[in-house]
Amino acid sequence: MNNFKLHHLITVGTREAEMIEALLNDNNIEVIVRHDEFGGYSMIYMGYSAYNIELYVSENDYGKAKELLKSLNIDSVDNSNGTAENQKAEKDIRREKSISFYLAQIAKIVIILYLILNLIALIF
Repeated sequence: MNNFKLHHLITVGTREAEMIEALLNDNNIEVIVRHDEFGGYSMIYMGYSAYNIELYVSENDYGKAKELLKSLNIDSVDNSNGTAENQKAEKDIRREKSISFYLAQIAKIVIILYLILNLIALIF
């Protein structure tokens, strides 16, 4: 069997992920989309997710995919070496993820409150 390995391309928001996925598919590059946490359900229920989306491509297509990302002025973060620039980028990503984490928690609370209010309306 062929050893098919995925390589993490980039982690972005919902709209950017849709744009990148369309670009890669137009260039015959298969993309695997992974939603963080509750994001997949949120996309189904509300049509939008406050969580980040991770995009994966095969190792064979990774170089071509990075070049296409550069054409969009979206850079993927390469964590292969420990330079100061990469460490700063990692901190920025963690900060963005923490913000999206809190937004996601707020989205969960809003959904739960909405469901509870609808349940109360049905009972009374």
